[in-house]
Amino acid sequence: MKKLFILLLIILLISNISYSQKAYGSELSATVAIPTGPSSEYYNAGYGAIGGFYYDMESSWRLGLTLGFIRFGVNSTEVNNYFQTLNQPGKIDLDGSVSTIPILFSGKYIFPSSSSTKFYGILEAGLYVYWTKSKGNIIYDSSPNEPLPFDESEFSSEIGFNLGLGALFPVSDEISIDASVRYHVVRNSGTIKVKYDNNYTNGEESVGTSHFVNIAVGANWNFSL
Repeated sequence: MKKLFILLLIILLISNISYSQKAYGSELSATVAIPTGPSSEYYNAGYGAIGGFYYDMESSWRLGLTLGFIRFGVNSTEVNNYFQTLNQPGKIDLDGSVSTIPILFSGKYIFPSSSSTKFYGILEAGLYVYWTKSKGNIIYDSSPNEPLPFDESEFSSEIGFNLGLGALFPVSDEISIDASVRYHVVRNSGTIKVKYDNNYTNGEESVGTSHFVNIAVGANWNFSL
């Protein structure tokens, strides 16, 4: 991971030294995210938005900052099935979500082309801030007690990166439609937790995922200096 940050910093420094900035811009896209990592079956597809700001270099590089917000719902049926395998008597009535805010340095390379449509490759690395929430009840089969409620909320952050491809479809000299797909790799990302106490034992179990693909479509604004 450190090597990715070093590579991105080297690209930024070389570009600033060797080339003058010829333009700047911003971008904003709606996105759908699909969990693909370990335990991805416990999460539904996520929805959100990503955007950012960039400098357009004469070297065909766009260097900037990417920000976003993506919320994944929890597949309560699959999570409940998982906890059943832990030999806990009863079932879990669960409502939960995992939200992530990526804060990433971005390096985008625009492939040279005579066509008006511009294709690009992208590398981003930085911090993924997670907010996980799980709320509900554990309903025990053989216990005379009332359902045991739980309400867990936690913030965490992890280093991660993504690789992707995209295309810019010009609408005018300054505005383009931006379509892209990125594959994100995040270490030990958002985890849903459920605490239990069935009069015999107590503890905490969790399920989480670490990778996801996001597909984004939006607009790109580019302004010459």
